[in-house]
Amino acid sequence: MAHVAEWKKKEVERLTEIIKSHPVIALVDVAGVPAYPLSKMREKLRGKALLRVSRNTLIELAIKKAAKELGKPELEKLADYIEGGAAILATEMNPFKLYKLLEESKTPAPAKPGVPVPRDVVVPAGPTPLSPGPVVGEMQALGIPARIEKGKVTIQKDTVVLKAGEVITPQLANILNKLGIEPLEVGLNLLAAYEDGTIYTPEVLA
Repeated sequence: MAHVAEWKKKEVERLTEIIKSHPVIALVDVAGVPAYPLSKMREKLRGKALLRVSRNTLIELAIKKAAKELGKPELEKLADYIEGGAAILATEMNPFKLYKLLEESKTPAPAKPGVPVPRDVVVPAGPTPLSPGPVVGEMQALGIPARIEKGKVTIQKDTVVLKAGEVITPQLANILNKLGIEPLEVGLNLLAAYEDGTIYTPEVLA
């Protein structure tokens, strides 16, 4: 049998105890969440939920170990939802309240090329802080009705530039960042939550 590092054994034990000592266990994806927003989220969760970031393989081992020790085979199915940079969120809060808290704690983030947007992105009608220049043609090429009024670039009408789930192009990212529109969100994405023999997915909790 391959040698398992001592720290890995201890981490699995620690995770297992966390899982066993809380009625609600959620998996969240922390991949792509910068250190500062993550620390702010830990503050928001303090006293409400315990966030433990670990390796996916160790989280999977701990879930299976806890399920076996608790005699709760349904809990083991939670491991099927591990993806990205998973972390365990252990709490007394019911999954619906937990999901709501996580969604409310998300903060806007600037556009990044190649990233899908969580909801429709609208460029609102009205004057912008941008001065006349190539940006007008760039906007028009993206279907944004822009023209010069009183020495400023003005958007003629509210324009949906992306539907939820569509990916930001480099050209659109450039324009959205110039306009100060932040279409992305930084936060903990709930992958699944377990309570009392049932696994809840975001689709059910939303």
